Amino acid sequence: MSYFNLYLLMFLIALLAATTAMTMKQMNDLKKLQEMKRRPKIITVEQCGSSITTRDFREGDYVGLATGSCTDGTPKRIIGIYALKEEGKKRRTPM
Repeated sequence: MSYFNLYLLMFLIALLAATTAMTMKQMNDLKKLQEMKRRPKIITVEQCGSSITTRDFREGDYVGLATGSCTDGTPKRIIGIYALKEEGKKRRTPM
């Protein structure tokens, strides 16, 4: 067996290993995306005086946390954290 054939065989084995690794990584990423789609959306409810606003949940949020100050100087606080239930597609009922 010549050196050229040996190098070619080694190259093909390395290429096969790299392709297999990339395929497995892509499959893992797709699986994570599917899990993310199934998770409910979590929102944070903040109160500033008599005004109530919502925003996306951030890591570290908890009820009672002061997230800043309002224009009148009172603290802006988190008063609730909720998961929004996604409604599935409605099925048509036959008439």
